[in-house]
Amino acid sequence: MNKNKYKKYHKKKNIFQLKKQTLSMIKLGVYGLKVIECGIITQKELETARRIIARMTKRCAKIILNVKCFHPLTKKSLLSRMGKGSGNIYLWIGYLKKGEILLEIKGISEKIAIKALQAVIRRFSLKVIIIKREIFKA
Repeated sequence: MNKNKYKKYHKKKNIFQLKKQTLSMIKLGVYGLKVIECGIITQKELETARRIIARMTKRCAKIILNVKCFHPLTKKSLLSRMGKGSGNIYLWIGYLKKGEILLEIKGISEKIAIKALQAVIRRFSLKVIIIKREIFKA
């Protein structure tokens, strides 16, 4: 249950033109998915990715999702007339910019992690790549 005072928003048009610092390095995990184009991601895509990784790693991996779907999209029914305000919320989305880290995983071997992330890549509507954290030993 969301406790927003104002539930319905207009779809943002210039969200990708704003200059905002994005998270472009892996912080918590070892392997991750990096977005290489701007766009939107749905809550259903994130949940599907989480379930695939959990299934392929036999629930041994720690999955960190860096994206939240906070923005609602509304839609009126097909045969309704124009006017009378915004329709009902039918989808929650998150806006992504180029270079953001979508999700991170840790706690499993490299072979299993790469295999799980390759299975997840096909489920996203955006182009993503697999990256590995650089660990420097001094």
